[in-house]
Amino acid sequence: RGASVMISNRLWKILVTFKSCKTLSATAERLFVSQPSISSSMKMLEKELGVQLFDRSKNKIVLNEVGLEAAQLAEDYLKREDFMVRQIQEKAWQMRTLTVASYIFNLRKDLVSRLSVLFPERNIISEQLSSEQLPLGLLQGRFDYIITEYEIDEPNVCCVPYVTDKLWIRLNKNDPLAHKKRIDINDLKNEKILLWAQSGFWASYIRKQYGQIVQLITVSGEQEYYDLIDAFDIRAFILDTTLSSAPNRQNRHIYVPLSDPAAQKTFYLCCQTKNERYIPQLIKK
Repeated sequence: RGASVMISNRLWKILVTFKSCKTLSATAERLFVSQPSISSSMKMLEKELGVQLFDRSKNKIVLNEVGLEAAQLAEDYLKREDFMVRQIQEKAWQMRTLTVASYIFNLRKDLVSRLSVLFPERNIISEQLSSEQLPLGLLQGRFDYIITEYEIDEPNVCCVPYVTDKLWIRLNKNDPLAHKKRIDINDLKNEKILLWAQSGFWASYIRKQYGQIVQLITVSGEQEYYDLIDAFDIRAFILDTTLSSAPNRQNRHIYVPLSDPAAQKTFYLCCQTKNERYIPQLIKK
């Protein structure tokens, strides 16, 4: 047996390519190099290994039995190395990146803000997915943190209450309902109410529970939502978690909660147990 030698991946790749292409010219064309360069590299590989890999005749070169075995082993080796490199790069990317997901836009935005303070050196990626898709993504390691409207009862998963949110109605101060301390949804029967489509869970809840009672005007953009409120003094659904950031020019608007007990919901911050040590800092008020 010969001594161990270090052979460059370039030579292994040429060997594997030749096995696939069968000829020097086709191999050179696929690798965008000259034919003499391929021939020279194959001779170099044989010299490095100390074995003959090819049977050569005047106008033809083919892999011999040893060469065929070497090419197959080289192909397997290159695949394993490529997999290893991708795994290392993926691990490094994961260590630089945190990924969060939720169906609720404003809560996801809040969590990203908190994580950015806690991990200023890391990239924070945010995704919006339906609630049904979130647990699997967390269990598979696709997400580091998720916010759901329910607890996830799975081994190695930690869930804690993150925030309790509720629905309000935004009204102009001169609105006939402005004097009420709570509004029953039937007080708004057949009335036009603005809904921000990106409010996630709440958008779905409102459509399902109130869609047959009120006339919903749905907009997708947050700025468009606030612009319509200001321009037309239209009534609108608004969330507890967005009240502090909602513009109220000249204090023209007031907010009245809905009387529906189900219009209040606790949302949970969930992560794998390996990340739970950061939970106390993320839920700190």
